[in-house]
Amino acid sequence: MPGPLDAGGSLFELLSAWIGVTSDQTEESFVEFPWRAGMARAPSAFLAVFVLTAAVAAVDGFGSGSLQRRFALLGIAVFNAHNVPATAGAVPQVLTPIAEPIAGIPGIGRLLRGLFTVGTGHAAPFSHVGGIASGQTAEIGHLDLISRQGETTVPTVVYYLLAPVALVGAGYEFADSRWAETTTESFADVARFGLAIAAGYLVVLLVGSVLFTAALVGGGTVLADRYLLVVYGFAYPTVFATLGAWVVYRDRT
Repeated sequence: MPGPLDAGGSLFELLSAWIGVTSDQTEESFVEFPWRAGMARAPSAFLAVFVLTAAVAAVDGFGSGSLQRRFALLGIAVFNAHNVPATAGAVPQVLTPIAEPIAGIPGIGRLLRGLFTVGTGHAAPFSHVGGIASGQTAEIGHLDLISRQGETTVPTVVYYLLAPVALVGAGYEFADSRWAETTTESFADVARFGLAIAAGYLVVLLVGSVLFTAALVGGGTVLADRYLLVVYGFAYPTVFATLGAWVVYRDRT
């Protein structure tokens, strides 16, 4: 006896026919989507967040220390604004023979030191992630430079709004400028704009976690928690850039 799908093909084909889209059309739409154009917008989106954070921080001053240290601390504050806390770190002894000569390169050595710096507990990922999930931030040594500021002219919440605003703008601009080149018929299609920016944004943040590594006066190093960087570095642009693209979708449909 023939089955219920024999006359009309597979269940996927029946559903595709019902919504008026073939599997070939879906695949073609995915392949032709301007993924690289979205990823290329990630550096400018991060730069916008960095510049805005610097402008807000400048109201109360950048503190003391060398220009390189203040630059690194500002970068860590940008990570904090993405809900990525800072953590203490050090170069493992096994990597010291490689790290020290590179760190000694004039000009860029200190920036590259972050390549070899490992955060507290990062070598034990399961216990580290478990500690984060259970809220043991003190034991892990998490630090949020923004929330630990003293009395400031600018409200703390302003710092946390900068990344969402910049990413909504990036998602809007990307969708608006590339709308004619894409097939966007549902919210799932809209999400591709956010995912494309997110793929590039995560790479930018990972590179930034190397450059924005601050050396402490008494020894030691502070850097972004790279486990949470992966989580929020992808989640933030996925959510907020998609929201910006959705505004374009709402206006054009």
